[in-house]
Amino acid sequence: MDMALPTILFVDDEKGVLDGLRRSLYGQRNEWNMRFALGGDEALSILEAQPIDVVITDMRMPGMDGAALLDRVRTLQPETARIVLSGFSEREAIFRTVGPAHQYYVKPCPPQVLVEAIRRALGVRRTLRSPELLALVAGATSIPAVPNALTALFAELQSPNGSASEVARIISSDVGLTVNLLKLTNSGFFYIPSAITDVLQAVKMLGFEMIRALTVMAGIFEAFRCGGIDCDVLLQLERRSLQIGALARRIAEAHGLGQAALEQTQCAGMLAHVGSLLLFSNWPDAMAELRRELDRSGGGIIAAERQAFGATHAELGGVLLGLWGFTDPVVEAVLYHHEPSRCEYHSSAEVSPLVAVHAAQHLIKPVPDGVEPMTAWTDGLDLAFLQRIGATEKIGDWAKMAEPLRQEES
Repeated sequence: MDMALPTILFVDDEKGVLDGLRRSLYGQRNEWNMRFALGGDEALSILEAQPIDVVITDMRMPGMDGAALLDRVRTLQPETARIVLSGFSEREAIFRTVGPAHQYYVKPCPPQVLVEAIRRALGVRRTLRSPELLALVAGATSIPAVPNALTALFAELQSPNGSASEVARIISSDVGLTVNLLKLTNSGFFYIPSAITDVLQAVKMLGFEMIRALTVMAGIFEAFRCGGIDCDVLLQLERRSLQIGALARRIAEAHGLGQAALEQTQCAGMLAHVGSLLLFSNWPDAMAELRRELDRSGGGIIAAERQAFGATHAELGGVLLGLWGFTDPVVEAVLYHHEPSRCEYHSSAEVSPLVAVHAAQHLIKPVPDGVEPMTAWTDGLDLAFLQRIGATEKIGDWAKMAEPLRQEES
C-alpha cells in the first residue's frame, strides 16, 4: 500500500456492494489507497488504526447506521471528508446527514459521479489546510464566530438525530433570530408560494442546509452591524449576497440541477462574501484604503486583496464555512467563485454550484452607463474556464435571468 496516496474508506453492510465498488473503482487504484469495511464496527477499527482522508458509507446498516458512524468519524478524525452513499433517500434521512456528512449521494450512483465526489473532497481539503490561509486566520484579532444564540441550533443541525421540530423550537426561543430568519425567508429571494409566518414550516420547506445559511446571515451580519463596520457597506453586502444566491439558483435550475444542488448553489451564493467580513472587522483601515484605490485606478478586487492581505475574501470565506461545517460543494463554490480555473477538480457537468455562483456574482452587477452590456457582463468572468466547459454561449441567457434582480437594485 502506497502511504503517499490518499486513503479512501468504503463502508457498507453488504459484501456484494463493497465488491461492486472495488470492481468499479479499479481504475483509481493508482490514485488512492482503498479500504473496505463490512459495517460500522469494522470501519471504526480501521479509523482507530490509521488516518483516513475520505469515508464513504451506506446510511441504513444494522447496529450503527451511517449518520451515527459519521458522527464518530467527526470526533475521531475531524479533518476526514464524510460522504453518504445510500438508497435511503427520504428527506428526513438526508436532513440527519447534513451535519455529519459533507456530501450525500443516492444509490445507484454511477462510478464517475463517485470519483468526482472524492476528488472534490480531497481538493477542498488541500485548500482549506493551506498554511498561508491558516496563518492569516490565526493572525486575525477577531474571527466571525457563530453568535451564542446559534450554538444550540448548530449543534442540532449537525447532530445525526437532528429533527425539524427541535430546530424550529431552538430558533423560536430567540426572538431576534426568529424575526431575522422569517424576514429573510419571505424576502422574495426564495421560491416561496405564500408568506411563511411559522418557523417549523420554514424549516421543513427550506431544509437544514438553507436554514444553516440563513441563520449565518441573520446572526453574523447582525453581529457585525453592532461591531462598528460601516452600516452602508454592510447593508449593500447583505443585499448583494441575497441577489447572488437567488440568481445562482435560477441559473442552476435552468440547467436541471437537482434539489440538493439547488440548495447548495443558493447557500454558496448567499455566503460568497462572508470572508469580506473577516477583512472588514480585522483590517478596516487597510480595507478602506483598498476600496479607495480601486475606485481611483480600477483593477480587480481579487488581485488587490491578495497583494494587501496574502489571501482573498473568497479563500477566507471558504475556510470559515469549512470550520462551520458546510457541505463540500458549498465550500468549493465559495473558495473559487472568482477564480474557478483554480479549482483542482471540476465536475464533468456543464453547470455546477461553482459555475452558477461564479456567473451570478458578475452578472448581478448593474451595467455602467456607456458600456456595451456583453462587455460589462463578461468583464471579470473566467472566460477560459467557461469556454472549457462549453458554457460561454449561455452568458447572454444568464444575464437575462439577472435583469429583474438588477432592476430591483436600481
